[in-house]
Amino acid sequence: MYRQIFLVFVFAWCLLPGFTYGQVIEEDELESIETFGGKLTQGEKSPPLTKVVKEIISRTNHFRREKGRPKLKVNPKLMETAQYFAEFMARTDQYGHYADGNRPAERAKEQGYNYCIVSENIASRFNTAGFITEELVQGFFQGWKSSPGHRKNILDPGITEIGVAVAKSEQSGYYYAVQMFGRPKSLSIEFQVTNNSVTTIQYEFGNRTFPLPPRYTRSHQLCRSEELVFHWPDKQESTTVQPNKGDHYTIWQEDEKFRIRTGGY
Repeated sequence: MYRQIFLVFVFAWCLLPGFTYGQVIEEDELESIETFGGKLTQGEKSPPLTKVVKEIISRTNHFRREKGRPKLKVNPKLMETAQYFAEFMARTDQYGHYADGNRPAERAKEQGYNYCIVSENIASRFNTAGFITEELVQGFFQGWKSSPGHRKNILDPGITEIGVAVAKSEQSGYYYAVQMFGRPKSLSIEFQVTNNSVTTIQYEFGNRTFPLPPRYTRSHQLCRSEELVFHWPDKQESTTVQPNKGDHYTIWQEDEKFRIRTGGY
């Protein structure tokens, strides 16, 4: 009788929406629940998680290649970060980007990842019958791929590295997946702007405007490459440049026109 009541409860739970989504500035989350599905091969109720992780990384890079994005390099520190958090959620059955009280970037920093960009996708899956490897991989990755926020993280052109982990809760049977993305601080774009004219100059990038008084130099450090637009006084046409690491832009005025010289520093 108790088993019948339990099965009725599980079936009712399955009628709830299979996916829930959430998105914050640099992270997204996904949860899916499945039950009474899938065809198992003998001995594969618990698929090898190392194989699942490897396949998720492979599909991530394949998808990026299809969309013209560069391949992501596996970073050991991001792998350790993902493994820690997947195991934490599996051990506690607490789910969410802040389940351990920290932000994804804070967890990465604790594992020694010196970051410029960090983002994270997470997901959980459950099936009373268990999963074969392909089902678990497909469920995690297709869920992320189909969600606009998670898809944006996967295809982010600014990231260069990845770390993935999957862990299973021994108590609930849930599988928890963590997909970490990063760009190291060493790849940040540093440049300077010096105003050698006698007029305050304004320039902008990333929807921010910066006034630069005469005889001043300002230094910038960016995590993403953005166009730098100089707006000249007296209705002179603006000038747009694409900063590279180590660029130094010097502004001066000649023949009543403002000019830029580009060099290193």
